[in-house]
Amino acid sequence: MNLQKGWVNTFVRNSTKAQKLYLKILKSAAKEILLIFPTTNALVRHEKIGVIQSLIEVAKEQQVKVRILMPISKLTEHIVQSLTQQQQNNIVIRCIEPNPDTEATILVVDKKVSLVIELKDDTKDTFIEAVGLSTHSNSKAGILSHVTIFENLWKQSELYQEIKDSHENLKMAHQKLEINNKILNNFIQTSAHELRNPIQPILGISQIIKTKITHTEERELNVEEICSLLDVIIRNARKLHRLTDDVVDTTRIETNSFRLKKEAFNLKELIQVLVDEYKSQNNNTMKNDIDNHRNIKLSIMPPITDEAQNADLFLIKADKGRISQVFSNLFSNALKFTKENDIIYVNLEQKNIDSRKNFIVSIKDTGSGIDPEIFPRLFTKFATKSEKGVGLGLFICKNIVEAHNGKIWAENNVDSGGGSTFAFNLPLTVQKEDQHESMAIKTTNISNSFNSHKTRIKRIFLVDDDYDHTITFKAGLEIAGFEVDAYNDSTIALSNFKPNYYDLSLIDIKMPKINGFELSEKLLKVDDKVKVWFISAYEVYYKTLKKEVPSKLKETIFDHIIQKPVEIDNLVKQIKTELD
Repeated sequence: MNLQKGWVNTFVRNSTKAQKLYLKILKSAAKEILLIFPTTNALVRHEKIGVIQSLIEVAKEQQVKVRILMPISKLTEHIVQSLTQQQQNNIVIRCIEPNPDTEATILVVDKKVSLVIELKDDTKDTFIEAVGLSTHSNSKAGILSHVTIFENLWKQSELYQEIKDSHENLKMAHQKLEINNKILNNFIQTSAHELRNPIQPILGISQIIKTKITHTEERELNVEEICSLLDVIIRNARKLHRLTDDVVDTTRIETNSFRLKKEAFNLKELIQVLVDEYKSQNNNTMKNDIDNHRNIKLSIMPPITDEAQNADLFLIKADKGRISQVFSNLFSNALKFTKENDIIYVNLEQKNIDSRKNFIVSIKDTGSGIDPEIFPRLFTKFATKSEKGVGLGLFICKNIVEAHNGKIWAENNVDSGGGSTFAFNLPLTVQKEDQHESMAIKTTNISNSFNSHKTRIKRIFLVDDDYDHTITFKAGLEIAGFEVDAYNDSTIALSNFKPNYYDLSLIDIKMPKINGFELSEKLLKVDDKVKVWFISAYEVYYKTLKKEVPSKLKETIFDHIIQKPVEIDNLVKQIKTELD
């Protein structure tokens, strides 16, 4: 039927002729094909007559751009894969919902020709049986209307896909949030348990000791018994210290304020000292935190007999305290997951990785191995199935090692011994000039800190608004041989400060009336030679601290902050090293 001059609509009632015309129009495409399938069954029937193969051929051989709208189901997944895998760039498929109002296949080629194939019975298996009247047209108005329909559906499919993706993302985020909430709740419960556990013996035994001391008139005080009880208090206080340090370290990592203090040291000697300490604890009759005896074996590769060679071969520049922390955490885990008479192997070797020298430290045990449930998230926060600990240790270890440009990994042992192996590598970064620095460092036994002294008593000016902290520091420092003037009020402290009298000022940072930084400035105006150190439990991050610190102190402040809690013997050691 002629609608306008040169424009023709042809109606095809014969299904066989419609099929031949359909394939002919597809193969005539030069630039673009737009195609809408009304149902998944229609798509399957059209595949059987060669439509899908024709689309692949014109896209490949004639570089025709093909866009297809279709309902997608499991029934048609193989067709979609066939189209997209073979011609990924030239064929684009979008998903639409089946629409009962558009029960027709619509084909537009090069925006010049269209073919609309009516769907008569979607239950039929063959194209011939299923289709009704077909309309072939080159009418500009008719083709434009079909293109408009296609483009509108295409945009709708984009929005539908965006909504679907958003829904999936929200669903995944919700699931992740539920998992995180579950993990966080477990962490809170575990943390509460881990915090309360050491508090109980600290409170209980403190009261017992007080009772024993106040009743010495009735019976003689047993010093050995009191010392044993105090050991329990110290041990549990250290547990609390480790837990708070883990929480603080995790916060530092997540706020990008985690810093390293690198120095040159001998890695072999450090590992040897740490292993010896564990062996000593292992053999201790009190057994401290270790329930049963373990066999601990240390191997060094290559073995060293010459002291000079030893000094050079295992030198590394790293944060000694943090590397000790990593090793101690991994070793403690090995102790935790092994039983009496199990074996723990510690190995240190030098090895080339990517043409670069590295130290590899590994700890292998014959214990229960790593639980498969937590293996995939082993080095993430709160990953634990242990009855002890909160699951932060390995997360912190990973970040410490990676901050040194190293890697940490773990595996279950496949040999007959069972158990697991944890290992980490550290790149060799020490320079020649660092070797002399390292060899010049003299180690001091902390246990001797209270006994060593100089001819003149050193005087310390101590200011802390917490009374319990003040009496603790004052008593400990006086036992170590220092003369201490202590104050809880910063204004009173300032009025009593004596110029040219004190060797060191220990000042808390967060105090009312006059804070530690302000007080230090005022003290330095009175005596510009006195050394000033700060003590604080307040977690001040680097950038914040830089803003708060007076300009005169910025050069040296970050080397003179003592983080609470600090063990008194360690504080004494640091002060004596500075003042001697």
